[in-house]
Amino acid sequence: MTMLIIRRYIRKTAAVSAFVLVTGTLAAQTDSAATDSNIIKLIVKPVEKKGVPVSGTITDAVNGKGIPGIQIKIDDFSAAITDDQGHFTIIAPSYTATLTIEGEGYDTRRVPLKGRNTIQAALLDDAHESFHEPVIMPLGPKTKGYVTAATGQYNLNASWAQPGEMADGILQGRIAGLHVIRRSGTPGAGASLFLRGYNSLYGTNKPLIVVDNMLYDAENYGESIIANTYTNPLALIDVKDIDNITVLKDASSIYGTKGANGAIIITTSRTKNQATRIDFAAYTGFNTAPNNLPVMNADDYRIYLSEVLQSKGLSSTAIASLPYMNDDSKNADYARYHYNTDWQKQVLKSSVNQNIFLKVTGGDNIATYGLSMGYSGSRGAVRETDLTRYNTRFNAVFNFTRRFTGTTNLAFTYNEQNLKDQGISDKTAPLFLSWTKAPFLGANEVNNEGIESPNLADTDILGISNPAVIIANMQAYNKYYRFAGSFGFKYDISKTLNASTMVGVVYDKVRENFFVPRKGVADDTLSNAVADSRMGTQVKRLFTIYNDTRLEYNRRFNREHTLTANLGIRYQHNKAEQDFAKGFNSATDDLVSVQNGLNALRQVGGGIGEWNWLNAYFGAEYGYKDKLFLTFNAAMDGSSRFGKQAADGIDIGVSKFPVMPSLGAAWLISSENFMAHSPIDLLKLRASYSIAGNDDIGNYSARQTYRSQNLLGAQGLLRSGIANPALQWETNHKANLGVDLAFWNERVGLSLDAYHTQTDNMLVYEALPSPSGYKTILTNGGKMQNTGIEASLNVRVLNTRNLSWDASINMATYKNKIKAVPNDRFTTDYAGATMLTAVGRPANQFYGYTAQGVFTSDAEAAAAGLTKKNADGSFSSFKGGDVRFADVDNNKIIDENDRQVIGDPNPALFGGFNNRLIWKRFELGVLFTFSQGNDVFNYVRYRLESLSGINNQLESARNRWRGNGQVTNTPKATWGDPMGNSRFSDRWIEDGSYIRLRTLSLQYNLPLKPNGFLKNASVYATGTNLFTLTEYKGYDPEFSASPSVFAQGIDTGLDPLYRTVTLGVRVGL
Repeated sequence: MTMLIIRRYIRKTAAVSAFVLVTGTLAAQTDSAATDSNIIKLIVKPVEKKGVPVSGTITDAVNGKGIPGIQIKIDDFSAAITDDQGHFTIIAPSYTATLTIEGEGYDTRRVPLKGRNTIQAALLDDAHESFHEPVIMPLGPKTKGYVTAATGQYNLNASWAQPGEMADGILQGRIAGLHVIRRSGTPGAGASLFLRGYNSLYGTNKPLIVVDNMLYDAENYGESIIANTYTNPLALIDVKDIDNITVLKDASSIYGTKGANGAIIITTSRTKNQATRIDFAAYTGFNTAPNNLPVMNADDYRIYLSEVLQSKGLSSTAIASLPYMNDDSKNADYARYHYNTDWQKQVLKSSVNQNIFLKVTGGDNIATYGLSMGYSGSRGAVRETDLTRYNTRFNAVFNFTRRFTGTTNLAFTYNEQNLKDQGISDKTAPLFLSWTKAPFLGANEVNNEGIESPNLADTDILGISNPAVIIANMQAYNKYYRFAGSFGFKYDISKTLNASTMVGVVYDKVRENFFVPRKGVADDTLSNAVADSRMGTQVKRLFTIYNDTRLEYNRRFNREHTLTANLGIRYQHNKAEQDFAKGFNSATDDLVSVQNGLNALRQVGGGIGEWNWLNAYFGAEYGYKDKLFLTFNAAMDGSSRFGKQAADGIDIGVSKFPVMPSLGAAWLISSENFMAHSPIDLLKLRASYSIAGNDDIGNYSARQTYRSQNLLGAQGLLRSGIANPALQWETNHKANLGVDLAFWNERVGLSLDAYHTQTDNMLVYEALPSPSGYKTILTNGGKMQNTGIEASLNVRVLNTRNLSWDASINMATYKNKIKAVPNDRFTTDYAGATMLTAVGRPANQFYGYTAQGVFTSDAEAAAAGLTKKNADGSFSSFKGGDVRFADVDNNKIIDENDRQVIGDPNPALFGGFNNRLIWKRFELGVLFTFSQGNDVFNYVRYRLESLSGINNQLESARNRWRGNGQVTNTPKATWGDPMGNSRFSDRWIEDGSYIRLRTLSLQYNLPLKPNGFLKNASVYATGTNLFTLTEYKGYDPEFSASPSVFAQGIDTGLDPLYRTVTLGVRVGL
């Protein structure tokens, strides 16, 4: 027999030496069933050494047949490969060792011997979520089953069939405890992320974002000059460039004062092998405009307007003489005021999305690389809003020598958005105007002969802007450039010790421009003038330098003990600049730049901010017999943000340095000998305690600051902020208990966690004496806690030759409680709502009046005797048609003392339910997301059922009270709402619970020749936001007007989400 020796290796520390023999076609040496010349048989012959023999069989969990070519190994000791029947024999150091079982297309298993000399294992395919897969941790990849911390993972292999997703939004419903709330339907708007509830009131609650070991700091720097627009750096990453996302929920002290809210660790694509591979993907999506809000038509609106004007004191004759109320068809104004316009159709429309993506990977023994390029075009539900993105990424690994390696990660992205104002912008938000604009008006000019002009109409007789003008002529652009690059080097000093360093740079530039025309838009009032046209420009820049240098020690002792230790230092320097200018009253609407505005009204401003962060850290991980694990991390931080008189931390001169430690332990009970014959495949108990910090206290909040001021032509300085040299970081104490369980050949996996988090030194504002010249000062005088439970369940429901079904559900609940704030309570106001934050209660509860119906008659109101105190000290009595509010203090006066908690925006339960079915060549993915028990303030309905002005109202306003004896919950129409019927009350609080079919994807994998040019090819169709089950009366129960805690649960009328159906293709060469 002719034999070719293709590899031979000898390790001094290993317990085996092996060589691989490749046999040809000599049938005499093979079984008659294996004489095909295309069959290659691998034989591993162990050299006899001290140890014990272990044998077994590896089978396919689908058909029970043995799997050839599966690798079985014991780390740093021995290895074997299964034969044609799936049998193997391996030498183990003892019967307490752990076997690692790996094979292409199958999930990895780690099987402890637990005193056995024979092992039977059935493998599932690699699409199955396993506790033995690697998880990316802050100091490198670890086996999930050996991790002591609470984590969540999402592998993005399936993301190619989930078009239009951003890196933050794609996590929605997939990670237990991560509450992902989409901000709006504006393309690229992203989502607000809250991991395990709120940890701060005025600091950030967003988890730290880490991309390829680079910390993304200051994601929102400077404010946009376009209403309700937020910069979202995660929109710059194409999800098809991402391999894995790990969510670190606790034990994040390794990040020091940046780890208070956990971390989201993103790993972009890495080349898996050296063979050149080309992946191409493209899709086209069709967006469906959302259903209209049911506002009144022209006839109903005209009746309502007549009642409001009558309550203002106008007589019936005076009302009838108004040009827009005159029904005489011969009147010159009749045609102008007798439309029945659906303004929402003028603003909303269906649209098309498209995406093209190309990735090339490959390499050789010297270097491997990955290069990707992408284009994405997404249109919003509001006309003339869109996002265009061009992105490219280059990742590479270089093997300079056997000991010296290097990595590089380079990415450049350009985003361009066409935007419109949205939310609370009465004069310039087209969507809001489409609800409130009088429907008896048209979009175009009409002359006295009743002939409609092609020119768009000006501001109407009621002083309301024309939304069609804003769609056509308002300009609002956001151009976002980002370059992020890093270079890393690693040198193996010895077999157990290595040194590495990484240097990275991020450069962001955001350029914004807007122009609001004179014609068709209501005037704005300045402090010294009336502004007709408005224009503005802004440039924001962020420059970041980041370095991480560390020593890493790895060693296994006596084949029972493992130790990994890291000692390192991180440094980050950030510099942000912002320059803006606003102009007003250009000569014509053709002059749109700031320089064309009046010099006397021009406004200019800006600022420069710098902050530095230094982090020294140590991490150690110890394992005993692959069943007992200990993790200890500690970090010591210094920041230019901290006050020099901070009470805590170590004083090293330039800054106070807090020490943030964490300790975690895990016991893999299933690896114990007494579990040898248990049906449980994996049982692990976890516990951890950590201290982490939040340095989001403002760059100069601890210092005295000044601003320039011009007075009578002389330039000087004016104090702009009062110093608090004692200001320091917020401190989070986190305790976590968890259990991981797998059984039924790991077809069922369960993780359960309970946690308690307490924030000390929480940022709050405290009142100052009036002589100081300031009302409040930022201090560390607060305290808050969160407790919660999270659960995730993964099940391989069906596992047959042609059909497999994976189902997973995750859910979480948390309770937030304030432990200390100044004066034990305070209120905040946002968009007409009042929120209460008080000791013993959750943060940010809705605080208002309780409505008890509407007085049916004047007599009923008189009997109740309720009054309202007016600004001049007089009292007004409630009458028939007014809302009956609860008189909490029983003094017959409805005032602020009658307010009480009327709702809580925090959900009682939230999560997701995911399914993946594979039948032959078809793959079906279904994701449901849900939120239950959260209250929301419907600001839109608050404005559209106020019944107090000239704005159009919802159809429900037709049920308003109109006369004595009428029973209704909708009050009467009154100009100016003198009795405060529309005040913030539980009339506007609704149940925001929902269940949504987030994504539904069907993919077909085309049949290909085994050795053909194509490696894979598939086509798919995906539906997004297909339906939502909810009792909420607004567009959508999911929204987040701002990342601030105090804006959660408030629907300010942002652009809604839309349904999308996408058709796409993916090809691999």
